Amino acid sequence: MSESHNLPNLAIGYSLARLLKVLGAGLLLTLLCAAIAFNWLHGKDISTFQIVACSVGVALFGFATCQAFWRLISSREPVVFISRVGIRDTRVADDTIAWRSVRDILIWQLRTQKIVVLKLDPLLAEQFAGGMLKRVLSLMNKALGADGVIINAGGLTMDADTLFETCKQYWAASRSAYPRRSVPEPEPVN
Repeated sequence: MSESHNLPNLAIGYSLARLLKVLGAGLLLTLLCAAIAFNWLHGKDISTFQIVACSVGVALFGFATCQAFWRLISSREPVVFISRVGIRDTRVADDTIAWRSVRDILIWQLRTQKIVVLKLDPLLAEQFAGGMLKRVLSLMNKALGADGVIINAGGLTMDADTLFETCKQYWAASRSAYPRRSVPEPEPVN
């Protein structure tokens, strides 16, 4: 019996406590930006740049707050599934990414946020490129250094470091159970 047969199937959902923290922070930042943008405190020396920047902040933080609120009320089921066969993140796609098609697993960090990145075989990576919005976000992430399928642990019951170690463990077990066939090098032509 190989190591991969001992690994249980995992289902990871959203953490109520983490979503409440994100919702609280989003509300606080939205209200702070709105207070400056709409001059609720009647400040006399607020520049046009500060008003514009805080208006953009209201839009961005407001969107993030609405998204956190929607996740809080709508997601009661798991969103990331890890098994001996592969990983499926329903936020990315409905298909399972087989461990055999994963070339590498990395953890990518931007400031305090850590994200698990799966580097896939090029043919399979096209399948997860998705529509125009996903392609634009993928290009932006690639420009920042996260080239691959992103599994974001933000708001989940498992933090990014634990998710990374879990993925590495399942990936390694899959690779030992199904080793890649090596393709022989072609003979040099004289």
